[in-house]
Amino acid sequence: MKDKKYFCYEIYKNLAIWSYNGRLGYNPCSFFKGYIKTSDAFDLDNIWNGSERAELKRCVETDTLIPGCSACYEAEEKGLESRRTASRDLYENYHNDTDIDLNAPQGLDYSVGNLCNLKCIICGPHNSTAWVSDYQKLYPLKTINQFKYDKFNQLEIFDTKLLKNIKTLHIHGGGEPLMSNNHINLLKEIKKVKGLGDVRVFYNTNGTQRATQELLNLWGECRLIELYFSIDDVGKRFEYQRTGANWESIISNLMWYQKNMPHNHMFNINCTWSYLNLYYLPELLDWQQANFLTNRYGDPVNLIFQRATGDFNILHLSEYVKNILFERFTNYPQLTDLVKSIKTSDKNYQFFWSKIEKIDQVRQTNYKTLCPEWSQLL
Repeated sequence: MKDKKYFCYEIYKNLAIWSYNGRLGYNPCSFFKGYIKTSDAFDLDNIWNGSERAELKRCVETDTLIPGCSACYEAEEKGLESRRTASRDLYENYHNDTDIDLNAPQGLDYSVGNLCNLKCIICGPHNSTAWVSDYQKLYPLKTINQFKYDKFNQLEIFDTKLLKNIKTLHIHGGGEPLMSNNHINLLKEIKKVKGLGDVRVFYNTNGTQRATQELLNLWGECRLIELYFSIDDVGKRFEYQRTGANWESIISNLMWYQKNMPHNHMFNINCTWSYLNLYYLPELLDWQQANFLTNRYGDPVNLIFQRATGDFNILHLSEYVKNILFERFTNYPQLTDLVKSIKTSDKNYQFFWSKIEKIDQVRQTNYKTLCPEWSQLL
């Protein structure tokens, strides 16, 4: 089975659960597009053994393309790592567990909801409560009820059957996970059911929040904690793109994590690249090399480039602009690879400008003034 064209461990080992509008949505992982099923209440047997997962497995068995997995297919076509290739490494080389005949998941993607203190340009109200006020100004005729965060209506998991096999846990949003206690409660439940000693936990965080001592203690019991800090640029450009964050405070928090994390940790920087920041990525790489290259034990901090989806995804660049970027990125091979993955076209960039100008008008900001060189090229 594992040699099938569209095989992915996440389909056989993982379950992603999303909390939205008082309902639950399910898919194999957080990169999957769309939900394979929704429900009002959680029922593991109905999800894990249901027809929807069976259909995904049938697609694998018959070498049938799975539309929801397009993000991984596209990344792999460009020679980039995908969630699918990362999960193969995770289960085959880290957990040394390739069993795909399971009565409950070994991996869990856990959504904390959309509670967030930032309104990042690449985001929106589905994934950030801070975005709601700007959304109202941009779209005054649209309802916002579905974006309001209700702490009493967020996913809490106490199902022993779901937690008994867990070896991998991805804590993600939308929102900023360290602003809620839901993930702490989940770790406590896993500890109660089976212990944390063999559990590897991944967190996506915007870096504005520091972990409590209670959380640090729980992390210390896990096999490994990986923190992915969302940093797309440096200085004022970072503050523009991750609206609401302060660059100096982020740096202070990173240094705090370097000093205070338990021994069993790894750091990563997750950079979402888009029309907003592509030109300036060498400055981020230089900053990381000079300031955040390892944790305190000498383990490397990985800088991971993830292509933006949505309005700011780079759909095309002219040959002229690409050549300028190739020259600018001469000493940064990982960045030239990004440029190579972009379609060459002489189409204009009006869609990008229409979006960014509307946001600038609402926020009283000016992208062209902040990024004059790149703005001229576009």
